[in-house]
Amino acid sequence: MAKQAGVGVAKGTIGLAGIVGDIQQIAKKVGSYLPDIKPDPESEKYARKYGRMGDVMSVGAPPEFPTSHDIQGQVEKVTGEFRKPQTQVEADAETVGEFLPAALAGPGGFVRKVITQDVIPAAATIAAGRLTDQNPYVKALAGFLAGGVGAAMSGPSSAEKLIRAKIPASVTEQDINRAGQLIEHAQTRGVALTWPEALSRVTGQPVLTDTQRILESHAQTRPHMQEFFADRPAQIEQAARREFDNIGTVSPQPSNIGPQAASAAEDTITAVRAAINRATRPSYDAAGQTLVPQAVHAQAMADPLFARTLHEVRNNPELSAYLHAHSDRSVAVYDAVKQQLEQRSRNLAQPTNPDASQVGSSITGSLATEVRGAALDASRNAAHGPTHYERALGEQTRLREQYLNPLLHGPLGKLADAPDTKRAINALFQSSPLPGSQQEVATAVRAIVARRPAVAEQLVRAHAEMVFNEAARELQGGANQFAGAKFAKDIAGNSQQRENLRAAIEALPNGAARWQGFEHLLDIMAATGTRQPKGSLTAFNQLEVQSMSTGGLQELASKGISPGKWMSFANDTFKAWTLGRNLDQIARIITDPRSGDALRQIVRIPPGSDRALVMAGRLIALGSATTTEQRTKAANQ
Repeated sequence: MAKQAGVGVAKGTIGLAGIVGDIQQIAKKVGSYLPDIKPDPESEKYARKYGRMGDVMSVGAPPEFPTSHDIQGQVEKVTGEFRKPQTQVEADAETVGEFLPAALAGPGGFVRKVITQDVIPAAATIAAGRLTDQNPYVKALAGFLAGGVGAAMSGPSSAEKLIRAKIPASVTEQDINRAGQLIEHAQTRGVALTWPEALSRVTGQPVLTDTQRILESHAQTRPHMQEFFADRPAQIEQAARREFDNIGTVSPQPSNIGPQAASAAEDTITAVRAAINRATRPSYDAAGQTLVPQAVHAQAMADPLFARTLHEVRNNPELSAYLHAHSDRSVAVYDAVKQQLEQRSRNLAQPTNPDASQVGSSITGSLATEVRGAALDASRNAAHGPTHYERALGEQTRLREQYLNPLLHGPLGKLADAPDTKRAINALFQSSPLPGSQQEVATAVRAIVARRPAVAEQLVRAHAEMVFNEAARELQGGANQFAGAKFAKDIAGNSQQRENLRAAIEALPNGAARWQGFEHLLDIMAATGTRQPKGSLTAFNQLEVQSMSTGGLQELASKGISPGKWMSFANDTFKAWTLGRNLDQIARIITDPRSGDALRQIVRIPPGSDRALVMAGRLIALGSATTTEQRTKAANQ
């Protein structure tokens, strides 16, 4: 039996290889029984329509493909004639083996395919042979019918076929797994995602979104889909608020967040200035031994602004210890006066300063330049070559350009000048940020964290919450179903916005974990944006009106008058039932978070494949093969 089953497997494989030739021969045989109808060659209409076209387009007779019998003959030249069954049991084993190659063709579980497409049709063939004295035609028909039923049983449902046809061929089981993880993350936050939303998000392309839109619009599935999405706005709201709590607490005085952040930023900038001054102090100390000429100093003291600034410098606690050993005429003192004048000039130029004055800023700046020139002249006259003061100025310029100016020109400097919370937020989070600006944002947030960590957290939270509140505005028709998607777009709509937001959150205490949670929220929010608006229901309303206008005594009477309409009525009724059943199944599949296994099975089905067609073709070949011996005997006789 094992040997004969192996022969059957070989024949089944050969049958698949020769299926085209077998079908071609069957078609020729059927054609030989049809009457030979030839058009009248004298017909002008035929000549005009076919004659000249045939002369031009004739390609000759189609090629002859080898049949399974031909292929088996060539194989037997190498292997020898296949073993013949010695008993009926061996013949049955060969039949089972012949069905196996076709059964294994196509997707699906191994055990199920063997049972439904091998054992069942083989058993039907064997039983038909026993009951009809091994009539090959009845055996082939029984195998064909049983195999078709088995293929239908083992194949996907019509709903699954529809889903397979709509899923792009590029979607893999790994994509299904990633989408399932996204759905699970969303569930833990109280947000229910559909499979089309999750798949479209993880693959970056629309997957079943058209199907979902139709399900949301069609009367058959509209209630189910409406129930699924009814809580979407509340789910998004709750998930967002919980994530904001993970970033920071709500400030009891949000208007103070900006001024507090500005104060922390200014403290940082002041500390950097102090560090630069400490680094250059040895050079300034050496330069301090040089004195400005008495006449130049007397002329400077005649200027009230210079005299007042010198008095401020001498009474500055931070400078008194540094300058107390130096004369008022020393280059070190003159440099301190110059720095004080420059700072005052910058302050007067600030538009937000209530005492701002462009004229005052210009006068003060000009005097700072004159004081610097007097100090340089004095140091140069006292030395041959580079002076200590020039070295001090050069070193300070280098340090300012390397450390101070990037802070002043970046988000931290803008924060220091921000008088309110909204301006402070805009200083960190711009809608069109400069490329590569994430490091500057991180530096600014870390600087605030170092001095006031709670303020830094509240500032980042205030930004996220303001964007969400704007995105979640209720629409004229009610709650905004797409608030989450709009929030994700507004807060991280481009890659640089996302990088800057990430830099700000990761700069907070325990920032890496906070960003991971916020990133998951963004993915969930973005997934909700792949959902298509269901649009107008006009077309579906028309179908509903049409369906409601039929039925009752009037319809029965009209069909009774024309019995031919009964078949059409039955066909339409079956189609409507099938459509409704398919829509219900598809709606259940795409909204059930447990549908991952079903979708993985569906994507394993090659697009456009039909297992029943594979079985039908093999059964035709089998039917041809089972009558080979009879046809050979008839030819010999």
